[in-house]
Amino acid sequence: MPLFRRAIFNVMASWLALLAMTASAASDDEPAATDRASAVTPSGLVPVYPAEYDCSPITSGYASWIDVDGTRRDEIHTGVDAGRLGEWVLAPGPGTVRAVWKANWKWGIEGALLIRHDRRDLNLSDGPEVYYSEFDHLDFDEIKHFKDGDKVKRGERLARVTRPGENESYLPEVHWEVWKADHDNLTWRTNVYGAPEWWNESAELIDPLSMLALNNPPADGKSVVISPFIKGKDYSGFRGFTYIIPCKRK
Repeated sequence: MPLFRRAIFNVMASWLALLAMTASAASDDEPAATDRASAVTPSGLVPVYPAEYDCSPITSGYASWIDVDGTRRDEIHTGVDAGRLGEWVLAPGPGTVRAVWKANWKWGIEGALLIRHDRRDLNLSDGPEVYYSEFDHLDFDEIKHFKDGDKVKRGERLARVTRPGENESYLPEVHWEVWKADHDNLTWRTNVYGAPEWWNESAELIDPLSMLALNNPPADGKSVVISPFIKGKDYSGFRGFTYIIPCKRK
């Protein structure tokens, strides 16, 4: 090969190698959209409901393979499902609205709400700086009045339990995901269903029960006693989250 052509070939090869390295780094930094299930690690936590209250139970737990209707899921569960049709979904702790959008997770167009909880607002002295609560399967018309930056209080009514994609063929539930993160820098992308999806490179999925267990850690390491939100109670020193569905005293 003539020296000139060999030089051109070497330059092209180096350029292509650099492109490949850049693409690889980008894919390492930003996982594929909707690749949430790959980050799920089972916690072994199980809910225990207070004897003096009637609480709608969690119908599908974190890392479960069984859906609310008893069928096997296509992928491991990234949150918990709970609630009866028409019940209110409550804020699990004080926070700030970060996003309200029309989502699609293959069930159809539905409302989604993202709330940021700062560590100190949850009376946590160490650990991640930020926690997120994401609520899916909501009626968009019920949450569209929320704006980025709006403050929410613990126990505040957010929306009522409806059906995935507002589709009558699905059983009612609210899907609640909890994430921990080092900062609150969000970016947006489009998922495989053509709908918006938020992303924070520092965020990690965790079992919502782990946040429900902080104020009253389980004695056996796994049985989490659900703390219902009680109107008028002083929560100034309460650690973590309260339950997202109202419980009625028996």
